[in-house]
Amino acid sequence: MGNLLLKLAYFLEGSHKYYTFKHFVYEFLEDTSSKKKKYFDFLMIFLVLSTVGIMIYEVNHVTLPWLSTYETVAIIIFIIEWLGRFWVISHAHRQIVEDYEKSRLINQTFQIKESVKTIIKEKLRFVFSPMSIIDLLAILPYYRPLRILRILMLFRLFKLLRYANSIKQFSDVFVEKKFEFFTLAIMFFMAITFGSTIIFIYEGAGVNDNIHTFFDAVYWSVITISTVGFGDISPVTTEGRVATIFLVVGGVGVIAFFTSIVTTALSTRLLALKEEKVIGEANALKEFVIICGYGRMGKVLAQEFIKIKQKFIIIDHEDEVFSHANTQNILSIKGDATDSSFLSTIGINKGASSIVAITNDDAVNLSIILTARSQNPDINIIARANNQKVKKKLFLAGANEVVSANEISALVAAEYIGQPIAFEAIDDILLNTEGAIMDEVEIIQKSNYIGHKLENIDFTQFNLTLIGIVETSNHKKFTFNPQPDQYIIKELDILIIIGHKESVSKFKIELIGSKPKISMRKKISNKIISSKKQDK
Repeated sequence: MGNLLLKLAYFLEGSHKYYTFKHFVYEFLEDTSSKKKKYFDFLMIFLVLSTVGIMIYEVNHVTLPWLSTYETVAIIIFIIEWLGRFWVISHAHRQIVEDYEKSRLINQTFQIKESVKTIIKEKLRFVFSPMSIIDLLAILPYYRPLRILRILMLFRLFKLLRYANSIKQFSDVFVEKKFEFFTLAIMFFMAITFGSTIIFIYEGAGVNDNIHTFFDAVYWSVITISTVGFGDISPVTTEGRVATIFLVVGGVGVIAFFTSIVTTALSTRLLALKEEKVIGEANALKEFVIICGYGRMGKVLAQEFIKIKQKFIIIDHEDEVFSHANTQNILSIKGDATDSSFLSTIGINKGASSIVAITNDDAVNLSIILTARSQNPDINIIARANNQKVKKKLFLAGANEVVSANEISALVAAEYIGQPIAFEAIDDILLNTEGAIMDEVEIIQKSNYIGHKLENIDFTQFNLTLIGIVETSNHKKFTFNPQPDQYIIKELDILIIIGHKESVSKFKIELIGSKPKISMRKKISNKIISSKKQDK
C-alpha cells in the first residue's frame, strides 16, 4: 500500500495536466486576482440568496417542483465547491514526495504513515475551520433525515463572507482584535454576574414580582448594561437600585470600549480595502505610467497626463499628498516606491510602460531607479535631479532620461529675457489647446508613404509645419527641418508637426489611408524643369 501511494505521489508530481487543472480550480476558488473567481463569487452569491429566498417562500406556500430541482442543483454546486476547496487547500502528494526524499537523504527508512498523518492533520484543519463549518451547516439540512435542522440553512448567508471581500475584511477585524474582545468579554461577564447576583439575592425571593429565576436576573442585567432598558423588570429595593446605578455606569464604559475597538479596526480595514481597490485597478491598466512623488512637479505632470488621456498612477508616502490626490479623483496609492515588492504589486512587470521618479530627495530617486530597473529591465525610467552633481549617478543607476528642474527653470528664464515674444508664442503652442498645437505623428507599418521621399507629403495642404523627424530605427535620432528631397520615410518614423488640432487630425487620417501624392510645390518645380529642357 505504501509503494502504491508513493508511485501515485510521484505520478501526480510529474503530471503537467494535473497541476494545470488544479490551478484552474484554484483560480475559481481562491485566487483573488483572477477574473474567474470574481464571476464565480457572483454566481455563488446569487445561489445563496436565491436558496434562502426559496426557504422563506416555502413558509406560506406549497413547494413547487422546479424550485426543489433548483435547490438540488444549488446544493450540488455547494458540495462541489467544498470538495474543491478541500482538494486545493494543500498538495497531499507533495508531502509524501518530500518526506520520502528527505528520508533517503539522511539514510532512514521511509515511514509513509507519518506523511499520511501530516496530510490528515492539514485536511482536518481545513474541515474544522470556521468557513468550512459554515459551508457544511449550509449543506447538511437539505437532506431529509436532517430536515429538523432546516433553520440552519440560514448559515448560507454567512457564506457571503467568503465571496464578498469587503465583508470578509470586516469579519477579520474580530480575528485580529481577539485579545481586545476577549478582555471586553471578561469585563462584560463580570458585570453581568455581579449585577445578576445582587438583584437575585435582594429581589428574587418574592420581593420583585418580575424576578422568579436567576435567568430573569441575568436578562435584567443584560438589558440594563446595554442601556436598552425595556422597563419590563425594574428594581424595587434600595440595594437593587444601587446595583442598577453601578451597572449602567459600567455599561457605558463597556460600550465605549467596544466602540473604540471596532472603530479603530474598521478604519484600518477601510484603508486596506482602498489600497486593494487601487491595486486591482492598476493591474487592469495597460501602458500606464507610475509617478513617484506628488509634489509640484507631480501635480503638473498629472494634469498634463489627464489632458492627453494618458493612464497613470500616483505613489507617495505622505498622508496630506495622498489625500489631495484622492480629492482630485486621481488613481493614487500610499506606499514606498523603493520597495520592490510594492512596485511588483502595482504592476511594474505587467502594464507599466514608464516610471517617473520626481521626489524632492535625490537619494530616494536613486533608490527608485535601482528598484525599478531590477524589477523590469525594459521599463522606461525618467528621473528628477535636484542637484546637478547627482545627474550622472542617476544615469549610471539606470535612468533613461534625467530632468533637472533648476536647470530647466534657468534656461526658461534666459529664453524669456532674451526673446520674450518668441517665448510666449512657443508657450502658447505648448499650453494653449485652443490655438495651434505641437503633435507627433507616427508612420505606421501599413502606411503607403514608407520608402518614399518626404517631399511627397504636402504639409501646406493641411496648413501644417514640419519641425523635424525622430528616427526610431536610428536610436531615436532627431533631425531638425530635414531636406524634403533627400530624406526617405521609414517605418515607425515620428513626424513632429505644428498646426491646428483639426488639421492634425485630418492629416493623420490622410497619412494612413492615402497613396503618396506629389505636392503642388513639387509639381510646379517639375513643370519649370521640363519647360527649361524643352527650350534647350
